[in-house]
Amino acid sequence: MCLKSEKKTIDLESAPNIMIALISLNNQNIVRVILTYQSTKENYYMNKMDRMDTLSLWKATENSYKKENSLEGNQEADVVIIGAGFTGLSSAYHLQKLGRSVIVLEQESIGYGASGRNGGMVLPGYKPTMQELSKKYGSVEAEQLNNLSLLSVELVKEIIEEHQINCDFRRTGHIVTAFKAKHFEGLKAESEYLNKNFGYESSVLDKSQLHEEIDSPIYHGCLVDNSSYSFHPLNYAIGLAEAAKSVGAKIFEFSKALSIEYDQSSVKVVTANGVVIARDIIVATDGYSGKIVNELNKGVLPISARIIATEQLPEALLNAVIPKDRMVFDTSNFLYYFRRTPDNRMIFGGGDIRPNLGDSVYQSVYNAMVTTMPKLAGSKIDYQWGGFIGVTMDTFPVIGRSKEGAYFATGYSGHGASLSTLFGKLLAQWIVTGDAGGYRFEKERLKTIPFYNQKTMLVNLAHIGFKVLDKIR
Repeated sequence: MCLKSEKKTIDLESAPNIMIALISLNNQNIVRVILTYQSTKENYYMNKMDRMDTLSLWKATENSYKKENSLEGNQEADVVIIGAGFTGLSSAYHLQKLGRSVIVLEQESIGYGASGRNGGMVLPGYKPTMQELSKKYGSVEAEQLNNLSLLSVELVKEIIEEHQINCDFRRTGHIVTAFKAKHFEGLKAESEYLNKNFGYESSVLDKSQLHEEIDSPIYHGCLVDNSSYSFHPLNYAIGLAEAAKSVGAKIFEFSKALSIEYDQSSVKVVTANGVVIARDIIVATDGYSGKIVNELNKGVLPISARIIATEQLPEALLNAVIPKDRMVFDTSNFLYYFRRTPDNRMIFGGGDIRPNLGDSVYQSVYNAMVTTMPKLAGSKIDYQWGGFIGVTMDTFPVIGRSKEGAYFATGYSGHGASLSTLFGKLLAQWIVTGDAGGYRFEKERLKTIPFYNQKTMLVNLAHIGFKVLDKIR
């Protein structure tokens, strides 16, 4: 299937990211129709968070911790960080270890955003495959990127072990399931590339062997990777915050940054009841950035993600569905992902990415779970929740600085559970030494998304494109 514009024809089936294919069109008629359909104001986009802010499994089972005060009065530090998710907390932790004083400002509670709302999968890799990255950047740099992604997983593991963070961290491995028959050929090629070029240890199972890993009628095979871990993401965020405080960081919850003022030698962040003055600033807000930094507003698209968690199920049932307790995600454009929990629930996420929907959207997530794993039909849902992930034009993460000098890391595109901890460390290194390592993340510029001031329209358009592509066999 192809769409034509005045400039070029875009093959939607082969496009690496349908969002990019669709928003790159220069067909004004298409844009005009969509703008007419979507008259929603942009502040409505983020205000719809309340529709997804129901009690999550992670919030219901979070570790107890001493809640932080909100900021009052004037404070000073070497570095002020906006956002107490994985990136911000890792930055704070590593900056303090490097001798810089840090204040973290969080508009809600620790781990409130994507860090405390994701599926709890600590995965290697990126949204693009290693073959795609090799084609774009060369095989040497692709190998470096692969090693860095493995390093990010190990860094999470090291911090958890060093600080004895209780977050159900388990090496389960994962499988990538082929949504279409031709996707399985791609998985085979990716496994072969990883094993041959990087000394990686992955394998594939065809449809006749798939039952060894999952009982599902809809998939055509899978890639098996043993290098990943599952965890309780909110408890990791809480533990990372405690680790940062243990080396001297100050964290203020319910302290939304209302404005940032820059001058030649300092930066001032103003909240409702206080002010922080610092030498440097990190904005670690990813899909929750809003308009506080112009580059993030223009270059990051917040994509909605929704997850359900079942009631506690018989272990025999879960063993029948996912016998080796692997985490799972598939190759569909809507990207379904799911896993077992230590207390015998099934977590299932993915599907509709539009933000402006009510609770009925969780029924479609449940239907997708039952279609994927029919043995789970009739299971009750105990928890349902959602959040936003940040996606860039290239679906590749970026470390950068704004024109005014704010440091940021963003665009994990669903791989932030592991990468964000590493990126926090790299940001700390950059501030202290002036060098973030010279990796591709730093070399890439955060590209402006066309029609960035119409984010709801873009997501609705991407949703339509995903739906069309997933129906093409």
